[in-house]
Amino acid sequence: MWPLRIENPIFLQTIYGNYPDLSSVEITSALMSRDGPSMHLSFISTVLPYRPPVKWGAFSAVAFGLEFIAVETISLRNFQSHGFSAIRMWDEAGKILLTCEGAVRLSLTCQFMRVKSISGVLLSQR
Repeated sequence: MWPLRIENPIFLQTIYGNYPDLSSVEITSALMSRDGPSMHLSFISTVLPYRPPVKWGAFSAVAFGLEFIAVETISLRNFQSHGFSAIRMWDEAGKILLTCEGAVRLSLTCQFMRVKSISGVLLSQR
């Protein structure tokens, strides 16, 4: 689930046709900044787009970078090095809410969000 208030959803919608499922992603980083304040969340998903850019070449997963701006509340309760998490995001009362459950347990409330990066990555066999 994705909130409606994404600042720049065009590329995401173009390559996926809609919003991709985030029920099984691998969180790679969660970086906080006092400017905003903001949080940058990076993760890898194996849900592949149906219309990827040609310049990606060979890829087996997609790396995402999302930025949450004007963060009002945040709670990080667990951050394991490996494992999968389910991300849910939605709009409520003029704010964006995010919850992440699994290997990473995180919740936040913010005013805005934007897609900072999306790129194809080639994962090695595990």
